Formats: sequence, structure tokens, C-alpha cells
Amino acid sequence: MLKILVILSMEKPWLQKRKEIPPDVFTIIKNARVNGCWIFHEPAKTFYTPEEFEEVWERVITNTKRINNFKDFKIVNPLYAVRLTARWVDIANTKLQDILKKLEKYSSEFKIK
Repeated sequence: MLKILVILSMEKPWLQKRKEIPPDVFTIIKNARVNGCWIFHEPAKTFYTPEEFEEVWERVITNTKRINNFKDFKIVNPLYAVRLTARWVDIANTKLQDILKKLEKYSSEFKIK
């Protein structure tokens, strides 16, 4: 029975076939992999390892005859990802502190005198 299963899986290679990666996308992945970098999608503010990008490229790349979004992707050092994310956290924390101050003022206006 084991031989039959192995033969059946060998007869249907299209079941295991992955969609071919376009050359431009492959170049992005290869450059990041060779240089030990990550791929940054600026509009989505998302970082991908080359392996992750290889899995999701179909969902994030727009490539038609008229338009493509290759310029939205940067190959970056992983430390850049850490620094940029830390900056985002600082900005979010500043906004949170402003909101908390505003809330504190708002709440104090309704206290019984």
C-alpha cells in the first residue's frame, strides 16, 4: 500500500508545483538574501525576511503591463527595522501621553466643586 501512495504522488507533480516567481520579484528576494537584509514595504510599514517575502509576494506585489509597485519595496538592514520600529513606538507613546493629558483635563472639568 505504501508503494501505491508513493507512485500516486509521483504521478501528480502539479499538486506540489509552486507558482513561478517573476524575475523582478526574484531579484528583490535574492538581493535581500545575499546581503543578509530584509525587505521593507513602505506603504504597509511591514518588514519581511526574504523567506517570508517569498511566501507572500503574490499578495503584496502589483505587477501588470502598465503599473508595478516595486518602488514601494526597500532592501534594508535588520537593524534599520529595529531603529525605525523604535521610532514608531516613541511617536505612538508621545501621542498616548497627549491623549492621557487631554483626558485628565476633561475628567477634571466634571468634578464636583
